Amino acid sequence: MGSVNLKEAVMQSFTSIGPMLDFIALFSVIALYSGSMLPFVVIFSFLLSYFTLYTIYSFASVYITNGGYYSYAGNGLGKGAGFLVLILYIGYSVLTVPNISIFISGFMYSIMGIFGFHGPYMEYAFLLAFTAAVYLVVSRGLRTSIRYILIAGFLEIAFVISMSIIFIIFRSPGFSFSGIKFSFNPFFFGIIFGILAFSGGGSSIFLSEETSSAHMNTPKSLIISFTISGLIMVFSAFALLMFAGYHGLSLYESNSFYITDLVKSRLGVPFLIVFSIFGLMSAFNLSVSYLNAFIHMMPKFYNDFNINKNFSKNKFMVALFTFSIIISLITIHYSGFFNSFVIIAGLISFMYIIIHIISNVSLIRIFRRQKFFIPFISSLILSIAFILSFYGNTGYFAVINYLLLGYIIFAILFVIYIKKARHEFYNNIKFEYSDSPNTVAVNHKDLK
Repeated sequence: MGSVNLKEAVMQSFTSIGPMLDFIALFSVIALYSGSMLPFVVIFSFLLSYFTLYTIYSFASVYITNGGYYSYAGNGLGKGAGFLVLILYIGYSVLTVPNISIFISGFMYSIMGIFGFHGPYMEYAFLLAFTAAVYLVVSRGLRTSIRYILIAGFLEIAFVISMSIIFIIFRSPGFSFSGIKFSFNPFFFGIIFGILAFSGGGSSIFLSEETSSAHMNTPKSLIISFTISGLIMVFSAFALLMFAGYHGLSLYESNSFYITDLVKSRLGVPFLIVFSIFGLMSAFNLSVSYLNAFIHMMPKFYNDFNINKNFSKNKFMVALFTFSIIISLITIHYSGFFNSFVIIAGLISFMYIIIHIISNVSLIRIFRRQKFFIPFISSLILSIAFILSFYGNTGYFAVINYLLLGYIIFAILFVIYIKKARHEFYNNIKFEYSDSPNTVAVNHKDLK
Protein backbone atom coordinates (compact mmCIF):
# COMPACT_ATOMS: atom_id res chain seq x y z
CA MET A 1 0.00 0.00 0.00
CA GLY A 2 0.96 3.66 -0.21
CA SER A 3 1.70 4.45 -3.88
CA VAL A 4 -1.45 6.62 -4.27
CA ASN A 5 -1.86 9.70 -2.06
CA LEU A 6 -5.00 11.67 -1.23
CA LYS A 7 -4.72 14.17 -4.11
CA GLU A 8 -4.25 11.37 -6.60
CA ALA A 9 -7.17 9.38 -5.17
CA VAL A 10 -9.37 12.49 -5.42
CA MET A 11 -8.45 12.99 -9.07
CA GLN A 12 -8.93 9.27 -9.80
CA SER A 13 -12.57 9.70 -8.77
CA PHE A 14 -12.98 13.22 -10.18
CA THR A 15 -11.72 12.34 -13.66
CA SER A 16 -13.92 9.21 -13.62
CA ILE A 17 -16.88 11.60 -13.40
CA GLY A 18 -15.51 13.79 -16.20
CA PRO A 19 -17.48 17.07 -15.84
CA MET A 20 -16.36 18.44 -19.21
CA LEU A 21 -17.32 15.23 -21.00
CA ASP A 22 -20.68 15.27 -19.22
CA PHE A 23 -21.09 18.84 -20.44
CA ILE A 24 -20.60 17.98 -24.12
CA ALA A 25 -22.19 14.51 -24.03
CA LEU A 26 -24.64 13.68 -21.24
CA PHE A 27 -26.12 17.16 -20.89
CA SER A 28 -27.56 16.85 -24.40
CA VAL A 29 -29.15 13.49 -23.54
CA ILE A 30 -30.60 14.89 -20.29
CA ALA A 31 -31.95 17.85 -22.28
CA LEU A 32 -33.44 15.41 -24.81
CA TYR A 33 -35.55 13.90 -22.00
CA SER A 34 -35.98 16.88 -19.64
CA GLY A 35 -35.57 20.01 -21.78
CA SER A 36 -34.97 23.25 -19.88
CA MET A 37 -35.11 21.38 -16.56
CA LEU A 38 -31.53 20.27 -17.30
CA PRO A 39 -29.87 22.24 -14.43
CA PHE A 40 -32.43 21.00 -11.91
CA VAL A 41 -31.99 17.41 -13.05
CA VAL A 42 -28.26 17.85 -12.46
CA ILE A 43 -28.91 19.35 -8.99
CA PHE A 44 -31.23 16.49 -8.04
CA SER A 45 -28.79 13.89 -9.40
CA PHE A 46 -25.98 15.57 -7.44
CA LEU A 47 -27.95 15.43 -4.17
CA LEU A 48 -29.04 11.86 -4.88
CA SER A 49 -25.42 10.94 -5.50
CA TYR A 50 -24.61 12.00 -1.95
CA PHE A 51 -27.08 9.38 -0.69
CA THR A 52 -25.41 6.70 -2.82
CA LEU A 53 -22.01 8.06 -1.79
CA TYR A 54 -22.86 7.45 1.87
CA THR A 55 -22.91 3.70 1.31
CA ILE A 56 -19.60 3.63 -0.56
CA TYR A 57 -18.07 5.99 2.02
CA SER A 58 -19.21 3.74 4.87
CA PHE A 59 -17.78 0.61 3.25
CA ALA A 60 -14.51 2.31 2.27
CA SER A 61 -14.05 3.33 5.91
CA VAL A 62 -14.30 -0.32 6.98
CA TYR A 63 -12.74 -2.35 4.17
CA ILE A 64 -9.54 -1.91 2.19
CA THR A 65 -10.21 -3.93 -0.94
CA ASN A 66 -9.77 -3.39 -4.66
CA GLY A 67 -12.82 -5.60 -5.10
CA GLY A 68 -15.03 -2.59 -4.52
CA TYR A 69 -18.75 -3.16 -4.95
CA TYR A 70 -18.60 -6.94 -5.28
CA SER A 71 -16.60 -7.21 -2.05
CA TYR A 72 -19.11 -5.00 -0.25
CA ALA A 73 -22.08 -7.03 -1.49
CA GLY A 74 -20.34 -10.34 -0.84
CA ASN A 75 -19.50 -9.46 2.75
CA GLY A 76 -22.99 -8.18 3.49
CA LEU A 77 -25.31 -10.44 1.50
CA GLY A 78 -23.26 -13.54 0.72
CA LYS A 79 -21.44 -15.11 -2.22
CA GLY A 80 -24.38 -15.08 -4.61
CA ALA A 81 -24.92 -11.32 -4.29
CA GLY A 82 -21.19 -10.62 -4.53
CA PHE A 83 -20.89 -12.79 -7.64
CA LEU A 84 -23.89 -11.09 -9.25
CA VAL A 85 -22.53 -7.60 -8.54
CA LEU A 86 -19.17 -8.65 -10.00
CA ILE A 87 -20.83 -9.67 -13.29
CA LEU A 88 -22.83 -6.42 -13.43
CA TYR A 89 -19.73 -4.34 -12.68
CA ILE A 90 -17.73 -6.14 -15.36
CA GLY A 91 -20.60 -5.48 -17.77
CA TYR A 92 -20.64 -1.73 -17.37
CA SER A 93 -16.85 -1.37 -16.97
CA VAL A 94 -16.22 -3.21 -20.23
CA LEU A 95 -18.71 -0.92 -21.99
CA THR A 96 -17.40 2.38 -20.63
CA VAL A 97 -14.34 2.90 -22.84
CA PRO A 98 -16.20 1.89 -26.06
CA ASN A 99 -19.05 4.23 -25.07
CA ILE A 100 -16.74 7.20 -24.59
CA SER A 101 -14.74 6.33 -27.71
CA ILE A 102 -17.91 6.25 -29.80
CA PHE A 103 -19.08 9.66 -28.60
CA ILE A 104 -15.74 11.44 -28.77
CA SER A 105 -15.09 10.09 -32.28
CA GLY A 106 -18.34 11.63 -33.49
CA PHE A 107 -17.57 14.83 -31.60
CA MET A 108 -14.09 15.20 -33.11
CA TYR A 109 -15.46 14.40 -36.56
CA SER A 110 -17.98 17.22 -36.19
CA ILE A 111 -15.15 19.58 -35.15
CA MET A 112 -13.09 18.59 -38.18
CA GLY A 113 -16.17 19.06 -40.36
CA ILE A 114 -16.46 22.66 -39.21
CA PHE A 115 -12.96 23.28 -40.58
CA GLY A 116 -13.74 21.50 -43.85
CA PHE A 117 -12.05 18.17 -43.18
CA HIS A 118 -14.20 15.21 -44.18
CA GLY A 119 -13.47 11.59 -44.88
CA PRO A 120 -15.51 8.38 -45.04
CA TYR A 121 -13.41 6.61 -42.41
CA MET A 122 -12.21 9.54 -40.31
CA GLU A 123 -14.57 8.77 -37.41
CA TYR A 124 -13.30 5.20 -37.26
CA ALA A 125 -9.70 6.41 -37.31
CA PHE A 126 -10.47 8.70 -34.36
CA LEU A 127 -12.10 5.82 -32.50
CA LEU A 128 -9.15 3.48 -33.01
CA ALA A 129 -6.55 6.13 -32.12
CA PHE A 130 -8.42 7.28 -29.00
CA THR A 131 -8.96 3.75 -27.66
CA ALA A 132 -5.35 2.76 -28.34
CA ALA A 133 -4.04 5.87 -26.55
CA VAL A 134 -6.13 5.10 -23.46
CA TYR A 135 -4.80 1.55 -23.26
CA LEU A 136 -1.24 2.76 -23.87
CA VAL A 137 -1.30 5.15 -20.90
CA VAL A 138 -2.80 2.57 -18.52
CA SER A 139 -0.39 -0.11 -19.73
CA ARG A 140 2.54 2.05 -18.58
CA GLY A 141 1.61 1.34 -14.97
CA LEU A 142 -0.16 2.97 -12.05
CA ARG A 143 2.41 5.69 -11.40
CA THR A 144 2.27 6.96 -14.99
CA SER A 145 -1.53 6.87 -15.25
CA ILE A 146 -2.15 8.38 -11.80
CA ARG A 147 0.30 11.24 -12.41
CA TYR A 148 -1.39 12.00 -15.70
CA ILE A 149 -4.79 11.94 -14.00
CA LEU A 150 -3.62 14.32 -11.28
CA ILE A 151 -2.37 16.98 -13.70
CA ALA A 152 -5.23 16.56 -16.18
CA GLY A 153 -7.82 16.72 -13.39
CA PHE A 154 -6.64 20.12 -12.16
CA LEU A 155 -6.58 21.45 -15.72
CA GLU A 156 -10.14 20.22 -16.30
CA ILE A 157 -11.40 21.93 -13.15
CA ALA A 158 -9.83 25.23 -14.17
CA PHE A 159 -11.22 25.13 -17.69
CA VAL A 160 -14.81 24.13 -16.83
CA ILE A 161 -15.08 26.94 -14.27
CA SER A 162 -13.59 29.48 -16.70
CA MET A 163 -15.80 28.26 -19.55
CA SER A 164 -18.95 28.50 -17.42
CA ILE A 165 -18.14 32.08 -16.43
CA ILE A 166 -17.59 32.99 -20.10
CA PHE A 167 -20.89 31.33 -21.06
CA ILE A 168 -22.76 33.36 -18.46
CA ILE A 169 -21.12 36.59 -19.64
CA PHE A 170 -22.10 35.83 -23.25
CA ARG A 171 -25.54 34.44 -22.36
CA SER A 172 -28.38 34.40 -24.85
CA PRO A 173 -30.08 37.81 -25.22
CA GLY A 174 -33.34 38.04 -23.35
CA PHE A 175 -32.77 34.83 -21.38
CA SER A 176 -34.97 34.50 -18.31
CA PHE A 177 -35.35 31.68 -15.81
CA SER A 178 -39.11 32.23 -15.94
CA GLY A 179 -39.11 30.27 -19.20
CA ILE A 180 -38.30 27.01 -17.42
CA LYS A 181 -41.33 24.74 -17.26
CA PHE A 182 -41.42 21.88 -14.78
CA SER A 183 -43.02 18.53 -15.65
CA PHE A 184 -42.75 15.49 -13.37
CA ASN A 185 -42.24 12.61 -15.83
CA PRO A 186 -39.74 14.34 -18.16
CA PHE A 187 -37.81 15.44 -15.07
CA PHE A 188 -37.38 11.87 -13.85
CA PHE A 189 -36.74 10.54 -17.36
CA GLY A 190 -33.58 12.66 -17.37
CA ILE A 191 -32.50 11.51 -13.90
CA ILE A 192 -31.18 8.17 -15.20
CA PHE A 193 -28.55 10.06 -17.22
CA GLY A 194 -28.02 12.57 -14.43
CA ILE A 195 -27.10 9.65 -12.19
CA LEU A 196 -24.81 8.33 -14.93
CA ALA A 197 -22.99 11.67 -14.92
CA PHE A 198 -21.79 10.91 -11.37
CA SER A 199 -21.41 7.16 -11.80
CA GLY A 200 -17.61 7.08 -11.93
CA GLY A 201 -17.14 8.95 -8.67
CA GLY A 202 -16.49 5.82 -6.64
CA SER A 203 -13.56 4.60 -8.74
CA SER A 204 -10.93 5.39 -6.09
CA ILE A 205 -12.22 2.43 -4.03
CA PHE A 206 -10.70 0.11 -6.66
CA LEU A 207 -7.27 1.52 -5.80
CA SER A 208 -7.76 1.17 -2.04
CA GLU A 209 -4.98 -1.37 -1.64
CA GLU A 210 -2.53 1.01 -3.34
CA THR A 211 -3.69 4.09 -1.37
CA SER A 212 -1.77 5.41 1.63
CA SER A 213 -3.82 5.51 4.87
CA ALA A 214 -6.67 4.06 2.83
CA HIS A 215 -9.19 3.96 5.69
CA MET A 216 -8.98 7.75 5.82
CA ASN A 217 -7.88 8.81 2.35
CA THR A 218 -10.23 6.67 0.24
CA PRO A 219 -13.42 7.94 1.99
CA LYS A 220 -12.05 11.50 1.92
CA SER A 221 -11.34 11.21 -1.80
CA LEU A 222 -14.96 10.22 -2.43
CA ILE A 223 -16.38 13.20 -0.54
CA ILE A 224 -13.97 15.73 -2.07
CA SER A 225 -14.31 14.52 -5.66
CA PHE A 226 -18.11 14.28 -5.50
CA THR A 227 -18.43 17.75 -4.00
CA ILE A 228 -16.08 19.43 -6.48
CA SER A 229 -17.55 17.69 -9.52
CA GLY A 230 -21.13 18.28 -8.39
CA LEU A 231 -20.69 22.00 -7.80
CA ILE A 232 -18.87 22.40 -11.11
CA MET A 233 -21.52 20.47 -13.05
CA VAL A 234 -24.45 22.36 -11.52
CA PHE A 235 -22.71 25.65 -12.31
CA SER A 236 -21.92 24.58 -15.88
CA ALA A 237 -25.49 23.28 -16.45
CA PHE A 238 -26.95 26.68 -15.58
CA ALA A 239 -24.25 28.35 -17.70
CA LEU A 240 -25.13 26.15 -20.69
CA LEU A 241 -28.84 26.95 -20.41
CA MET A 242 -28.12 30.68 -20.19
CA PHE A 243 -25.63 30.55 -23.08
CA ALA A 244 -27.78 28.48 -25.45
CA GLY A 245 -31.15 29.97 -24.52
CA TYR A 246 -34.33 27.98 -25.00
CA HIS A 247 -34.11 27.89 -28.78
CA GLY A 248 -30.47 26.83 -28.73
CA LEU A 249 -31.23 24.18 -26.12
CA SER A 250 -33.95 22.69 -28.33
CA LEU A 251 -31.39 22.34 -31.15
CA TYR A 252 -28.90 20.86 -28.68
CA GLU A 253 -31.49 18.23 -27.66
CA SER A 254 -31.70 16.88 -31.20
CA ASN A 255 -27.99 17.15 -31.98
CA SER A 256 -25.39 17.01 -29.20
CA PHE A 257 -22.75 18.30 -31.60
CA TYR A 258 -24.72 21.54 -32.06
CA ILE A 259 -22.78 22.95 -29.12
CA THR A 260 -19.70 23.22 -31.35
CA ASP A 261 -21.55 25.41 -33.87
CA LEU A 262 -22.90 27.53 -31.03
CA VAL A 263 -19.48 28.03 -29.48
CA LYS A 264 -17.95 28.92 -32.83
CA SER A 265 -20.66 31.46 -33.73
CA ARG A 266 -20.70 33.16 -30.31
CA LEU A 267 -17.09 32.92 -29.12
CA GLY A 268 -15.07 32.35 -32.27
CA VAL A 269 -12.75 29.71 -33.68
CA PRO A 270 -9.89 30.09 -31.12
CA PHE A 271 -12.22 29.36 -28.21
CA LEU A 272 -13.79 26.46 -30.12
CA ILE A 273 -10.34 24.89 -30.54
CA VAL A 274 -9.61 25.17 -26.80
CA PHE A 275 -13.14 23.92 -26.00
CA SER A 276 -12.59 20.89 -28.25
CA ILE A 277 -9.20 20.09 -26.76
CA PHE A 278 -10.60 20.04 -23.23
CA GLY A 279 -13.59 17.98 -24.33
CA LEU A 280 -11.21 15.43 -25.82
CA MET A 281 -8.99 15.57 -22.72
CA SER A 282 -11.94 14.99 -20.37
CA ALA A 283 -13.03 11.95 -22.38
CA PHE A 284 -9.47 10.66 -22.24
CA ASN A 285 -9.23 11.33 -18.48
CA LEU A 286 -12.43 9.47 -17.79
CA SER A 287 -11.44 6.50 -19.94
CA VAL A 288 -8.03 6.21 -18.29
CA SER A 289 -9.55 6.42 -14.80
CA TYR A 290 -12.23 3.82 -15.50
CA LEU A 291 -9.76 1.43 -17.10
CA ASN A 292 -7.37 2.02 -14.20
CA ALA A 293 -10.06 0.97 -11.71
CA PHE A 294 -11.11 -2.08 -13.71
CA ILE A 295 -7.55 -3.32 -14.29
CA HIS A 296 -6.70 -3.03 -10.59
CA MET A 297 -9.82 -4.93 -9.59
CA MET A 298 -8.88 -7.99 -11.64
CA PRO A 299 -6.01 -9.37 -9.49
CA LYS A 300 -8.32 -9.09 -6.48
CA PHE A 301 -10.99 -10.99 -8.39
CA TYR A 302 -8.48 -13.72 -9.29
CA ASN A 303 -7.57 -14.06 -5.62
CA ASP A 304 -11.10 -13.97 -4.19
CA PHE A 305 -12.45 -16.43 -6.76
CA ASN A 306 -9.42 -18.74 -6.60
CA ILE A 307 -8.62 -18.55 -10.30
CA ASN A 308 -5.79 -21.06 -10.59
CA LYS A 309 -3.46 -19.01 -12.76
CA ASN A 310 -1.58 -15.75 -12.51
CA PHE A 311 -3.29 -12.62 -13.78
CA SER A 312 -1.51 -11.38 -16.90
CA LYS A 313 -2.17 -7.67 -17.21
CA ASN A 314 -0.78 -7.40 -20.74
CA LYS A 315 -2.78 -10.32 -22.15
CA PHE A 316 -5.92 -9.08 -20.42
CA MET A 317 -5.50 -5.57 -21.81
CA VAL A 318 -4.96 -6.87 -25.35
CA ALA A 319 -8.13 -8.96 -25.10
CA LEU A 320 -10.07 -6.05 -23.60
CA PHE A 321 -8.81 -3.63 -26.25
CA THR A 322 -9.88 -6.02 -29.01
CA PHE A 323 -13.29 -6.49 -27.42
CA SER A 324 -13.73 -2.70 -27.06
CA ILE A 325 -13.08 -2.15 -30.76
CA ILE A 326 -15.43 -4.99 -31.76
CA ILE A 327 -18.25 -3.70 -29.52
CA SER A 328 -17.78 -0.17 -30.89
CA LEU A 329 -17.88 -1.27 -34.52
CA ILE A 330 -20.91 -3.54 -34.06
CA THR A 331 -23.02 -0.93 -32.26
CA ILE A 332 -22.03 1.82 -34.70
CA HIS A 333 -22.95 -0.42 -37.65
CA TYR A 334 -26.46 -0.99 -36.32
CA SER A 335 -27.21 2.31 -34.56
CA GLY A 336 -24.79 5.00 -35.69
CA PHE A 337 -22.49 7.00 -33.43
CA PHE A 338 -24.87 9.06 -31.31
CA ASN A 339 -27.60 6.43 -30.89
CA SER A 340 -24.95 3.86 -29.92
CA PHE A 341 -23.69 6.27 -27.28
CA VAL A 342 -27.19 6.77 -25.82
CA ILE A 343 -27.97 3.03 -25.80
CA ILE A 344 -24.71 2.01 -24.11
CA ALA A 345 -24.94 4.94 -21.68
CA GLY A 346 -28.45 3.85 -20.70
CA LEU A 347 -27.25 0.29 -20.07
CA ILE A 348 -24.35 1.50 -17.93
CA SER A 349 -26.61 3.75 -15.89
CA PHE A 350 -29.18 1.03 -15.19
CA MET A 351 -26.50 -1.45 -14.11
CA TYR A 352 -24.90 1.22 -11.93
CA ILE A 353 -28.23 1.79 -10.17
CA ILE A 354 -28.78 -1.93 -9.58
CA ILE A 355 -25.29 -2.28 -8.10
CA HIS A 356 -25.87 0.61 -5.74
CA ILE A 357 -29.24 -0.66 -4.60
CA ILE A 358 -27.63 -4.02 -3.77
CA SER A 359 -24.78 -2.18 -2.00
CA ASN A 360 -27.30 -0.18 0.03
CA VAL A 361 -29.07 -3.36 1.12
CA SER A 362 -25.70 -4.85 2.02
CA LEU A 363 -24.86 -1.87 4.23
CA ILE A 364 -28.21 -2.16 5.99
CA ARG A 365 -27.62 -5.89 6.46
CA ILE A 366 -24.20 -5.36 8.05
CA PHE A 367 -24.90 -2.35 10.24
CA ARG A 368 -28.63 -2.97 10.76
CA ARG A 369 -30.22 -0.05 12.61
CA GLN A 370 -27.00 1.97 12.84
CA LYS A 371 -26.98 2.72 9.10
CA PHE A 372 -30.52 2.29 7.83
CA PHE A 373 -32.17 5.58 6.93
CA ILE A 374 -29.81 7.02 4.28
CA PRO A 375 -29.24 3.78 2.30
CA PHE A 376 -32.99 3.09 2.48
CA ILE A 377 -33.86 6.55 1.09
CA SER A 378 -31.14 6.16 -1.55
CA SER A 379 -32.55 2.81 -2.67
CA LEU A 380 -36.08 4.20 -2.76
CA ILE A 381 -35.17 7.18 -4.95
CA LEU A 382 -32.92 5.08 -7.17
CA SER A 383 -35.75 2.58 -7.63
CA ILE A 384 -38.21 5.33 -8.58
CA ALA A 385 -35.72 6.79 -11.08
CA PHE A 386 -35.06 3.31 -12.47
CA ILE A 387 -38.74 2.46 -12.95
CA LEU A 388 -39.70 5.80 -14.50
CA SER A 389 -36.69 5.80 -16.81
CA PHE A 390 -37.26 2.17 -17.77
CA TYR A 391 -40.83 2.88 -18.82
CA GLY A 392 -39.71 6.13 -20.43
CA ASN A 393 -37.55 4.21 -22.92
CA THR A 394 -40.03 3.85 -25.74
CA GLY A 395 -39.66 3.60 -29.50
CA TYR A 396 -36.13 3.05 -30.73
CA PHE A 397 -34.51 3.39 -27.31
CA ALA A 398 -36.65 0.58 -25.88
CA VAL A 399 -33.75 -1.61 -27.02
CA ILE A 400 -31.94 -0.43 -23.86
CA ASN A 401 -34.54 -2.25 -21.75
CA TYR A 402 -34.28 -5.46 -23.78
CA LEU A 403 -30.50 -5.52 -23.60
CA LEU A 404 -30.59 -4.80 -19.87
CA LEU A 405 -33.08 -7.57 -19.13
CA GLY A 406 -31.11 -9.99 -21.27
CA TYR A 407 -27.87 -9.25 -19.44
CA ILE A 408 -29.48 -9.46 -15.97
CA ILE A 409 -31.10 -12.80 -16.82
CA PHE A 410 -27.76 -14.08 -18.12
CA ALA A 411 -25.98 -12.90 -14.93
CA ILE A 412 -28.51 -14.56 -12.60
CA LEU A 413 -28.52 -17.84 -14.55
CA PHE A 414 -24.72 -17.88 -14.65
CA VAL A 415 -24.49 -17.45 -10.87
CA ILE A 416 -27.07 -20.23 -10.36
CA TYR A 417 -25.19 -22.49 -12.77
CA ILE A 418 -21.86 -21.98 -10.99
CA LYS A 419 -23.50 -22.57 -7.61
CA LYS A 420 -25.14 -25.83 -8.73
CA ALA A 421 -22.70 -27.28 -11.28
CA ARG A 422 -19.39 -25.96 -9.94
CA HIS A 423 -20.11 -26.46 -6.27
CA GLU A 424 -16.49 -26.70 -5.10
CA PHE A 425 -15.46 -23.58 -7.02
CA TYR A 426 -18.43 -21.67 -5.59
CA ASN A 427 -17.69 -22.75 -2.01
CA ASN A 428 -14.09 -21.57 -2.30
CA ILE A 429 -15.10 -18.01 -3.18
CA LYS A 430 -14.05 -15.59 -0.44
CA PHE A 431 -14.12 -11.85 0.00
CA GLU A 432 -10.90 -10.78 1.67
CA TYR A 433 -10.25 -7.34 3.04
CA SER A 434 -8.15 -5.43 5.56
CA ASP A 435 -10.36 -4.27 8.40
CA SER A 436 -9.90 -1.11 10.41
CA PRO A 437 -8.72 -1.47 13.98
CA ASN A 438 -11.23 1.19 14.95
CA THR A 439 -14.18 -0.63 13.44
CA VAL A 440 -16.14 -2.09 16.32
CA ALA A 441 -19.62 -1.77 14.88
CA VAL A 442 -19.16 -4.74 12.57
CA ASN A 443 -19.07 -8.33 13.72
CA HIS A 444 -16.62 -9.74 11.19
CA LYS A 445 -17.39 -13.32 12.12
CA ASP A 446 -20.90 -12.85 10.77
CA LEU A 447 -19.53 -11.59 7.47
CA LYS A 448 -17.28 -14.48 6.49
